[in-house]
Amino acid sequence: MKAHQLLLDQLLEINPRTGIITFNGNRMALIETSALGLLRRDLVATLGMDRAKGFLMRYGWACGQSDAKAVRSMFQWDSPDELFLAGPQLHTVEGIVTVEPLELNVDWESGSLVFTGEWRHSYEADEHLRHFGVSDEPVCWTLVGYASGYLTEIFGRQVLVYEPECRGQRDARCVYMAKSWNLCTDAERLLGRYYEAESLATELDMAYQRISLLNRTWKESVDLHRRLSDLMFEGKTLDEIVQVIGDTLRRSVFVENQKGRLLSESVMKPDHRNVYRNWKARAAAATHMGKTLSAGKTECWEYDETYLEVLVIGTSTNSFGYLCLIGEQPLAEEEIILAERASNICAIQLFQEKLVVQQARLHLADFLDEVISGRFDEQTVIRRARLLEIDPEEPRRLMAFRVEPEEELLEVCEYIREKYPGFEVFPKNGYLIGLYSLSQLRRWGDELDTFLLSVLNSCQRKFKVVRILAGCGRLAESVGNIGNSYDDAVSIVDFLEVLENSGVSLRSRYGIYEQFQTLLLIVKAAPHKDLVDFYRSVLGRLEQYDQTHQGELLPTLRAYLEHTGNIRKVAGALYVSETGLRYRIRKIEELCRVNLDAGEDRFKIHLALQIHDSLCTRKGSVTRRKANK
Repeated sequence: MKAHQLLLDQLLEINPRTGIITFNGNRMALIETSALGLLRRDLVATLGMDRAKGFLMRYGWACGQSDAKAVRSMFQWDSPDELFLAGPQLHTVEGIVTVEPLELNVDWESGSLVFTGEWRHSYEADEHLRHFGVSDEPVCWTLVGYASGYLTEIFGRQVLVYEPECRGQRDARCVYMAKSWNLCTDAERLLGRYYEAESLATELDMAYQRISLLNRTWKESVDLHRRLSDLMFEGKTLDEIVQVIGDTLRRSVFVENQKGRLLSESVMKPDHRNVYRNWKARAAAATHMGKTLSAGKTECWEYDETYLEVLVIGTSTNSFGYLCLIGEQPLAEEEIILAERASNICAIQLFQEKLVVQQARLHLADFLDEVISGRFDEQTVIRRARLLEIDPEEPRRLMAFRVEPEEELLEVCEYIREKYPGFEVFPKNGYLIGLYSLSQLRRWGDELDTFLLSVLNSCQRKFKVVRILAGCGRLAESVGNIGNSYDDAVSIVDFLEVLENSGVSLRSRYGIYEQFQTLLLIVKAAPHKDLVDFYRSVLGRLEQYDQTHQGELLPTLRAYLEHTGNIRKVAGALYVSETGLRYRIRKIEELCRVNLDAGEDRFKIHLALQIHDSLCTRKGSVTRRKANK
C-alpha cells in the first residue's frame, strides 16, 4: 500500500447506533479546534508558556507514536518510505494540518534520517495567534510532538522535529525539519528536554509551588514598594533609596540617567564596580545597547561568573535611565518582580528630581532675564538671588554662545548641561546664555581660555555639523552688574559672526572681554558691518600680501608703531637693515594706502590693528588671562 491511498473511511470505524468512532480498535473523538485553542490558553495561564509547550509536545508525541503503531500493523506497505510518508498523510486526513512533504532521506545502515516539508493550514498556529498574538518562537507544538513521536516509532531511533519557520512568529509559512538524533546539533538537542516524562499532576504541583512563590514575592514587592515610597515622601535622596534596593536584592546597584551618566550606586563587593566599568566600556562600543532594551524587560551580561542585569527606569515612551544590578547569580523570576518595583520608585524619584531641576532652571532663567533687563533695584536683586541660593557677592561672568544651525540650539544646550554639571545655560533671544562663577572656573581649570576651548571642542566632536561662536563678558563683581557682562558677551559674539560672514578668517571662535575691552567701546557705538569694512579696507590687502608671499609686513607695521617710527630702533628690534626696513615701510604705505607720517593715518592703522588683535592676537602670543583678573 502507498501512503497517498490512506483515506479516512479506511481508517475509522463508526458505530451508527452508539456513535463511537474507533481507529485500529482505539476510540477516537471529534473535537472543535477552537476548544483546543481554549485548552492551550488555560494551560499557558496555569503552567506558563514554557511548561505548556512541553505538555503539548508530549501530548503530540503520544498521538504520533500511537498512530505509527496502528498504521504499521493495519496495512502491508510497498516500501519503508511509504510508511514514513503515511504519517503526514494521517495528519492531513485527520484534519489537523495539510502536510506537503518535500525531502525524505533515510540511511538505515548509518541510522540517519532527514525529512522536511511544509505544514499548511495549521490549526495550532491559528489558535495561538488568536489567543496570544505573534510569538517570539515557533508555536506548532503538538504538530512537532506528533511528527517526532511518529518518526521515532517507525525509524526505531530517536528523531527530533522542529520548525525553522512558523506563521505563529510572523513567517509566511510553517516548515518542519526532522532529523535523527545523530545529525542534530547541540542546540537542536536541547528541544529533547520537552519530552522528558512529567505527569499533569507533577506539572500542576510545580505550578502551585510557583504560584505560591510568586504570591510571597508579590507580598515582598508590596512591602518594598511601601518602604521605598516612604523614603521618597520623606524627602530622602536617591542614594538612600538605592541603598535599600541593594540591601533587599542583595546585589550591587548602579542607577544611570538616559545618557548613561552614573547618578547613584550601592556597591556590595568592590569587584562589582570593576564589572560595571567593564560593562560600560563594552556597552559604549555596542550600538544595540540603547535600542533593544525596552521597559518591562531585562538584559543580562555575564563577566567571570558575575551577572549584570539592566532594567529601563520609566516606560517605553518616557525613559529616565537604567537600573543596573550585579550579583553572583542571574535574577530569578521573583527577584525580577522586586527589581521592577524598585525601578518604578526610581522612575518617580528621578521624575520628581527632573521637575525640581527644571523649575530651578526656569527660576534662574527668569531671574537673570530680569537682572539683564534692569527691571529691579539692587536690593531687590540681592534678595531674590539669596532666595535662589545664589551668592550675590560672588564675582561672575556671563557667556553667550551662537549656535548654527539654530535648530540645534536646544540639543547643544542639553549637552553642555550634561557635560559641565553646575554650569547652567539657557536659551535667550537666539543665544545660549551661561552664568559662570569663579568657583565653577576652578572646577574645570584656572583659565577662561581653557574652559571656552573645552566647551567649543566638545560640542564640535559631539555635533559634527554645528558651528559655535562664544563671547565672555566682563567680570561682574556683584550679581547686580551681570547686565553689563551680558551686553559684552553678546556684542563680542555678534561681532565675530559679522566678521566670519564677511569672509574674515578667524583664528579663534571665541572672545573674552579683556581682549576686546578697547574695541568694545567702538563696537557698541558703531554698526558691526561698518567696523568690518573699515578693518578690511585698511589691513585687508596687507594681510593678503603676507599670506601670499610669506611676508612680515604686519609685524613690521606693529613694531614701527610701537617704536613711534624710530627707524634705527625698529630695524634693531626686527634684525633687518635700515634699507630693508624702509622698503617694507613703503610697501606697507602702498598696500594700506596711508602715510605713516600723518597722524590721522596712524590713528586708522592703530584702530585697525586693535580690531585685528581683538580677533586673533599675534600668532604665538595669545594672552592667557586668569579668571580673577
